This record gives sequence, C-alpha cells and structure tokens, in this order.
Amino acid sequence: MDFGITADSWWETKVSDTLSLIPQREFKDFFYLKDYGTDLNDIFIVLMCRHTEYNFKQRIRFIKKEKALYMDIMLDFDLFLKITQEERNRIVFEKLIKEVPEIIAKYKFKNFDLDTFKQDWTGLIKSIEY
Repeated sequence: MDFGITADSWWETKVSDTLSLIPQREFKDFFYLKDYGTDLNDIFIVLMCRHTEYNFKQRIRFIKKEKALYMDIMLDFDLFLKITQEERNRIVFEKLIKEVPEIIAKYKFKNFDLDTFKQDWTGLIKSIEY
C-alpha cells in the first residue's frame, strides 16, 4: 500500500509544524510492506486549514481504476490561530485517528481488512511524540 500525507494551510496556523512530527518515510515504509486487501492500494491525506472566507469543502475521492483514496481532514482555521502548538498537535492526531478509518469504512470495501488497518493506523499515530 502507498501512503502520503501533506497539508494545505496558512502558515500562521502552524499545521506544518504538526505535519513535521509525522515520520513520513517511516509511515510510507510501514504501509509499503502491508497488505490489507486488494480493494485499496493507496491512501493520500491532506490536512486542510484555510481561512473560512475561501469556503473550502472537504474533498474525498476514490479512484477505482487506481484503487486510490484521497481525503481532506478539515481543521478549524480560527481555532488554530488561537491555541498552543501542543493543542494543535493533539487535535490533528485525534482527527487522524478518528476520521481516516471512518472515511475508509464509508466505502465498504469487500476486500480490505479495515480492523487491522485501524489498529495499525492508531498505533502509528499514537507512537508520535509531541
């Protein structure tokens, strides 16, 4: 399985600081060795934290031909300008643990071991020290 995570955020929200805590190479290597089934090969996540005036909506897209799932994790712009970095980190990691498996589950893949993925995903996110 291929994995990627990035952010689309205004610099003052400091989402990039949280993103830098995620060991991207290790995550990519971990998922490369995993086989959760044949229905989903790629997961790509965008941490989205943009000013509300732009009216961004959450994008979730599954490309059947590629077996790739693209998803936005929406973050509260106004809140992220007011809180500490530790609070930002906690919110982002909690949303990742909760929302990524929920989004995958909505697709009801016949050949995808969601329970094992969720266990691995939660363990990886919780292993990040912040």
